[in-house]
Amino acid sequence: DYYVNNFFKKSNKMESGRLCNENSEDAVSYNVFTELLSNGDVLKRLVYHVTGQHITDDVELYLWGGKIDLKNNSFLQYKPFIEVRNHLEHDIKRFATEPDIMLIIPRKLVICIEAKFGSKNPIAKEQEGNLGEKPKGKLKLIERYCKRNKLIDTDQIFDFSNGPELFYEQLFRNIVFAASMAKIEDNATWYVVNLRNQHVMNLKRGRPESMPITRNIRSILKPKYKKRFVHL
Repeated sequence: DYYVNNFFKKSNKMESGRLCNENSEDAVSYNVFTELLSNGDVLKRLVYHVTGQHITDDVELYLWGGKIDLKNNSFLQYKPFIEVRNHLEHDIKRFATEPDIMLIIPRKLVICIEAKFGSKNPIAKEQEGNLGEKPKGKLKLIERYCKRNKLIDTDQIFDFSNGPELFYEQLFRNIVFAASMAKIEDNATWYVVNLRNQHVMNLKRGRPESMPITRNIRSILKPKYKKRFVHL
């Protein structure tokens, strides 16, 4: 009922009908994380698993940019997320950046989780994009999300000088969004997590989508921020 009232065929969620598919990462994100939210301190334990820090604060759950409040049947967009999207993607009309899951402790912590179930992490391709869509090539992605970014100094976070051949564009955008939202959230600490299905990785062993992701992503981050990316 909560999903139907707040997401299904509403502007709060792109392709909201995907929840009806049992192999959908949207279904996994919604079903698993709303269950975790309903079970006391489980989200706090997850934060510890990501950050290594024991916390006492309540953890807020956001799915696709909005706060999940099952008790009050309400859904509010995360203001820093909207601010960052308006700044970096004001002209993107199709498939704007939409973190699957966010764990937020106001003014302290921002965790973005990109969940994969059966699909792979998208890789940048050097081809022209269509008007109103995100860039597809690595250099144009860096131009839009780093060089045009007035919210944070991305040169303090990224080092593209020895970057890998494969450029995981969706995870890159998640890092930019997480760092930018954390800046707005009173300079909170940020993390980005790539949550993947081990069974699918085993089935696709040897293909790019099954390759170790941590070394790849951390290679474009400066030493201070390398451990801000976590693969689970």
